[in-house]
Amino acid sequence: MRWSISRFRSKAERTRAKSSTWFSGNDTAPRLASGLPPATWGGGQVAAGVVSVALAALAVTGSALLLVGWSNTALTAWLASTLLGVVILPVVWLLGPRRIRGLLPALGLVAPRQHWPKVAALTAGALAGSLGFTAIYAKAVEWLGWSFLSPPDIPKDIVLPGLGAVLTFQALAVWTPFTEELFFRGFVFRGLIRRWGTVGAIAGSALVFSGFHLSPGVLAPVFVTGLLLAWLYHRTGSLWPCVAAHAGQNATALVVTIYTGLDKAQ
Repeated sequence: MRWSISRFRSKAERTRAKSSTWFSGNDTAPRLASGLPPATWGGGQVAAGVVSVALAALAVTGSALLLVGWSNTALTAWLASTLLGVVILPVVWLLGPRRIRGLLPALGLVAPRQHWPKVAALTAGALAGSLGFTAIYAKAVEWLGWSFLSPPDIPKDIVLPGLGAVLTFQALAVWTPFTEELFFRGFVFRGLIRRWGTVGAIAGSALVFSGFHLSPGVLAPVFVTGLLLAWLYHRTGSLWPCVAAHAGQNATALVVTIYTGLDKAQ
C-alpha cells in the first residue's frame, strides 16, 4: 500500500513537472508531430479570437470609411489594414501565450528547422501553388460562365499616389501578411492541433482564413492558400516562411494592379 502511494505521488510530481515545463516555454516540453511545441490555448480561445477579430474588422473598416470616406480607396485600405493588424496583436496575446518567456517559439516566430535552400524551395512552392490555383480557378469559372464566382478585380486606386505607394506596400505586403499569419497560422492553426490533429487544424484554419474574405469569388482560392500556408508552417516549424509567401502573393497582386493601371492609362 505504501509503495502504491509513493508510486502515485511520483507520477503526480512528474505530471506537474511536465505541465510547468510546458507553460514556461522550455524546449524540453513534449512536442507535436510537426516538431512544434504544444500550444497552451485550445479551441475555446481560438473561437473567441475569431469572433473578436471578425468584430474588430467590421469596426475598423467602418471607422476608416467614416474618417476617410468612400472616395479615397487607397487611404481607407491603408488605414483599415494597419489598424486591424494593431488589434490582432493584443487578441493573440490575451487569448494565446499570455507570457513573455517563450513567446516567440509559442507563436512560431523562430528560425525554420530545415536548411535555408529547402525552406526557400518550400516557400516558393507554396507561393507558386497559391498563384497557380488562383489563375486556374479564375479561368475555370470564366469558361463555365459563373461570373458570380469570379475573383473581383483589385481597385486600381488602392495604391497611394507617388511616394505614398511605399506606405501601401508596407501595409498590404508587409504588415498585413505578418499580422494575418500570426493570427491564422500562429494562433488559430496551432490552437486547433491538439483537438483536431494536424490535418484537421490545417483544414479548419484555412476555412477560417477563407471566411474572413467575404467575396464569394475568392473563397476557394483563399481556402487553398490557407491550406498551403498552414502546411508550410507545419513542414518548416516556423511562421517566417508563411509570412514571406503571403507577402509575395500580396506584393504580386499590387504590382500587377499598378502595371495594368499604367498600361491602360497609356
